[in-house]
Amino acid sequence: MNRIAVAGLALLAVVAGAGCPPRPTAAPLAEPPADVVAAVKGTIEQWRQAYEVRSMDTLARLYAHEPGLSLVTDGTLQLGWVSIEAALGARIAHATAIRVRLKDVQVAALGPAAAVATAAMARESTDGATTVAEIGVLTLVLRKDDPGWVIVAEHYSYKRS
Repeated sequence: MNRIAVAGLALLAVVAGAGCPPRPTAAPLAEPPADVVAAVKGTIEQWRQAYEVRSMDTLARLYAHEPGLSLVTDGTLQLGWVSIEAALGARIAHATAIRVRLKDVQVAALGPAAAVATAAMARESTDGATTVAEIGVLTLVLRKDDPGWVIVAEHYSYKRS
């Protein structure tokens, strides 16, 4: 398991266990079922495309609308859909263009209806005058709901130049 996947599992332990340390495991995690990997990667691709076309409606459908939903970006925590909706809306509204590239997407199943995904991410946004480039690591915790997989926790940390 690579460092990105391990970081994602550590984040999940905090999110799911309210700060409880993860249980030690003697064996590596089993490969997730191919259908879970495909469905989770499909949701992540929808998320990426929604950013690029700056569609708040599409992004809204990809997040769980619940108080426990969390988003951490550059050390700032947003909790619950109302707060996250405002943060995402502001990010999209201020940009005239957004480009998101994901590399080395890894998916680990946490059961039949939960998964963690990690990837190297490069995001570039511009307001027409200034361009901001971020390169870092994205971790998403997803849950399978009736309409499909939804994001219940998102963490993105990036290196400052």
